[in-house]
Amino acid sequence: MFNQTHLEELGFAGFVPLLGAELAGLVPSQSGLYVVLADTGGSPTFLDVSRGGRFKGRNPTVDRAILASKFVRGSEALYIGRATRLDQRIGLLARFGRGEPVAHWGGRYLWQIDKPESLRVAWRLEVDPVEAEALLLDQFEVEFGRLPFANLVRGNRSRAHA
Repeated sequence: MFNQTHLEELGFAGFVPLLGAELAGLVPSQSGLYVVLADTGGSPTFLDVSRGGRFKGRNPTVDRAILASKFVRGSEALYIGRATRLDQRIGLLARFGRGEPVAHWGGRYLWQIDKPESLRVAWRLEVDPVEAEALLLDQFEVEFGRLPFANLVRGNRSRAHA
């Protein structure tokens, strides 16, 4: 579960490289959910230093032992997010992953995975992304007993991110 086939069955589309140039123009500007996936072959290699940006000077690097303990085996889905504008929010995530100091602190664990070019992003349009995210995270927790690897908190259910 929580692989590309499962997410396609749930109505997700895209599945394009998160850091790929083709991302621009493909992602819709409507509200919805997005999922970052990778086929890590069971367990990824973690870097000592994050490639992520230093938003407001904060270092996104965490100890590799923390990353290893947070990794969810059996799931290609590494991060589940929501947005009022998918194109803008996914764009910020990709820019953060390229080392730019932009506001996408959520999902920062993604950028300590070796081979970030293996990360793919998929999306699904939602009228109420806050509720849809809560439901998808609930499903993930039922399946795996915890949140996805790079979801550190459930987030505020009262408003979606821009």
